[in-house]
Amino acid sequence: MTSLFSRSFNTSSKVLQEVPKNCTKFYPVRPSAKTLRHLRFTVPLDYSKGSNIQEKFCGAFLEFKKMQSKIERKYKELEAQNLTTNEYETQLLSSILEMKPSPTILSFEFNSIITAGRREKYRLTDANINSLKDNTGYDFIQTNRGGEITFHNHGQLVIYPIFDLKDFHNLTIKCFVSQLEDSVISTLDKFDIKGHKTDNTGVWINDNNKISSIGLQVSRSVTSHGISINVNNEIPDLEGKTGFPFCGLPGKTQTSMKEQLRNDVKVNEVSTQFVRELAKKLNIEQIESVDLDDLQID
Repeated sequence: MTSLFSRSFNTSSKVLQEVPKNCTKFYPVRPSAKTLRHLRFTVPLDYSKGSNIQEKFCGAFLEFKKMQSKIERKYKELEAQNLTTNEYETQLLSSILEMKPSPTILSFEFNSIITAGRREKYRLTDANINSLKDNTGYDFIQTNRGGEITFHNHGQLVIYPIFDLKDFHNLTIKCFVSQLEDSVISTLDKFDIKGHKTDNTGVWINDNNKISSIGLQVSRSVTSHGISINVNNEIPDLEGKTGFPFCGLPGKTQTSMKEQLRNDVKVNEVSTQFVRELAKKLNIEQIESVDLDDLQID
């Protein structure tokens, strides 16, 4: 999803790690943002299906923002002419603005797939892509997210947070990435795993073992794509097979919650805990959760 106002942030870079000092206090500034909706998909889906679902939700946010901008612009034009709307019109417009979609988290497990962020779009040749597919046996999809090459498969939790950052006090993209990382760390802590940040975006068990990756896109302050957390997934040696380092970090490896605990963890339990942690950090009052095995949106 791109537009003239679209920005793709490379959340694998060190730039976003320079978190401003004012990333401390956040809260909803619109009524709709006081509820966080969690759509939890309980069976693995194809990546393209999950991506399509996400695009539909993001599209709804962006269409509402377009209407919201028109209403707010009309208010300003009337004020400039020393005119006002009548009480009925004011209440009607206020009611419309209160219908804005609430922040939404989509959580998935995907069938095995290699994806690449926008930084790789002009770097990977057709020969590179064919080599990736031939040497791994997995399909490949180019995405709009930030970051570089990554791998999704069963047992990995993928979270798409669809938020309008303007609906929260003080919530910049850098602050949001920091809160996502902190929410992963808090979630891991509930399972007795100690995660931490490094100079590279994401959450790490130590300086060489990464357990969670982040790659966002932001369009007109609406976020999409998001976070992966390795829960029970097998982690293939893609760098050894292809020569391409995961997330563009040569010599670094991935780990999982299962590997750290020597025990299986339910992916849905991790997604539920993550949503709780993020809601807490953003001072969201209510969480509404729905379990789905599919969603027909066409």
